[in-house]
Amino acid sequence: MKFSHALLALDLSLSSEDLVRGMADLKEIGIKKVTLLTVVTKDYPNGKEKFDREVYESKLTDHTERLKKSGIEAEWVLKVENGSYAPTEILDSMGKIGADLLVIGNKGHTLLADMLLGSVASEVIHRAEVPLLLLRISDKPGKGEVSICKNVRRHILLPIDFSEAADQAMQAFQQKELRDASVTVLNVQTMPKEGEPDKLQERVDYLKRIGVREVQSETRHGNIWIEITEFADKKDASMILMGSQGKGYAEDVFIGSNSLRVARHTSKPLLLIPAHK
Repeated sequence: MKFSHALLALDLSLSSEDLVRGMADLKEIGIKKVTLLTVVTKDYPNGKEKFDREVYESKLTDHTERLKKSGIEAEWVLKVENGSYAPTEILDSMGKIGADLLVIGNKGHTLLADMLLGSVASEVIHRAEVPLLLLRISDKPGKGEVSICKNVRRHILLPIDFSEAADQAMQAFQQKELRDASVTVLNVQTMPKEGEPDKLQERVDYLKRIGVREVQSETRHGNIWIEITEFADKKDASMILMGSQGKGYAEDVFIGSNSLRVARHTSKPLLLIPAHK
């Protein structure tokens, strides 16, 4: 698993400016190139566009120039499709441009603003078969008041339930940049189970064996997504890294249903790694 080329989906609102600024921080996890994607999906009367394409192109060009000045290779894509479906356009674009990380903005309970409304974002999460990074959008967009993804390696929270899919999420630490992180492996149990401490230690030992700089573990009991989000806040995690169910996985799988709930409620950057059968 490798992260080097990110696709950033934008709606060109003020919040998008904050997201673009945050991309420079992703050099810390190995990102060298960013493709900015704006999808306009509205139907226009008589098939005519009722927006100023030059304005969109100008904003995208400005964003790419800002990224280049920060040391990141950058390009942009503007897609105008009558009657198209945003999640499909975004996910199809991932394969076409060869990106290995999808980045979208997170507005909490409503998830994403403007182009990516809640139901659209939820479907992107469920359907994505590539790593997906959700970044909390500033409450004061365009003013740089909130750091979106600064120092994401400082303290990574890794929730895990010992499933094959959760173990696949740990493979993200094969990325050499992520190995230079402090990691807390968190197991949340609704009820205490025998043998779980040994399983948890096995995961800790694996991360140490592949060279993760600092690894510790914690066990909590209670509601899974609540414990994850509260732990991330109390322990000042810089990012949460967890699995998502991937295509074909049941909704009631731990890393399926709970990853979406964490996405809705956390203020932390959330990196979701899809499971593959």
